[in-house]
Amino acid sequence: MPDKSLLKIINITSFITGAVLGLIPLIPALIWIAFLLVMFGVAPFIIIYLKHLKLLDQIDTERSLLIGMLSGSVAFVGFSIVYFPVAFILQLIFKIQSFIWIKAIMVNIGFIIPMVIFIALLCGLMNMFSGFVTAYLYDYFEAKKKG
Repeated sequence: MPDKSLLKIINITSFITGAVLGLIPLIPALIWIAFLLVMFGVAPFIIIYLKHLKLLDQIDTERSLLIGMLSGSVAFVGFSIVYFPVAFILQLIFKIQSFIWIKAIMVNIGFIIPMVIFIALLCGLMNMFSGFVTAYLYDYFEAKKKG
């Protein structure tokens, strides 16, 4: 179990990563790329980033699963906080057809909160898997490098 300062770094970095990824789909052609990155790519990025900063000395299975779950869930919340309001404002101003579904969701605000929670849990699950694969590959290549 990581200490509280490491958990805080994971949460802040994941939220910022999700917020940045929330700006990418404002170009309608890139919405699926950003969504797939939030679904699968945040945990490997966070694990490699923490390993690069030497905040993780060893990546074991339990730690990689925890980092994947936290980073995926928090990143999608950051993604949603940035993407939904900005897309809603752009749809109101410019009447962009690809954001018309955002207007329907934002009108029914009671629907968006459970949807964000559900998809955040789904992102956490998918990032648990990609974090586990990252830890496995990292250990595999470390063993190869040592001999």
